[in-house]
Amino acid sequence: MIVYIIPITALMLTFMALLASLRFIFSRQGLYWIFPAIISLLMFFQNLNTLLMLGEAGITSFEYNFTNFAPFILAFLWYMMIVVFHYALKKTIDENRFESDSRKNRKEAEYLEKYEMRKGKRERKKTLQRAATEQKVPSVPEYRVPDDID
Repeated sequence: MIVYIIPITALMLTFMALLASLRFIFSRQGLYWIFPAIISLLMFFQNLNTLLMLGEAGITSFEYNFTNFAPFILAFLWYMMIVVFHYALKKTIDENRFESDSRKNRKEAEYLEKYEMRKGKRERKKTLQRAATEQKVPSVPEYRVPDDID
């Protein structure tokens, strides 16, 4: 069982690096992440092949030497490089403030416009209901005093 721990962890680390690279492709710095995603994909299939070969051969003994730990070390260093590269890109490539502020202002204006439209509809509906149910005071014609009373 211990024979499979190192290849499985190397496979998981390369899979996490692949997922992180694919996720970062859809960020602002997407073009920078195409090459790391390809390398992560190649490393993933190489580690998967190693694991499948171990399972196929049915190896039960484990030797503590560098060749057994090399895929794990490489996968760990690659994943750490992906993380460091992400934070380095995040620090150096700033967000376009004008574009983000204008996008936020537009969204806020759209929200306020919808809110005002709903509020205006409610007010008109209340006014119509009030007008329909309002009690009206009958208008009485002006009373005139007859001329023959003296």
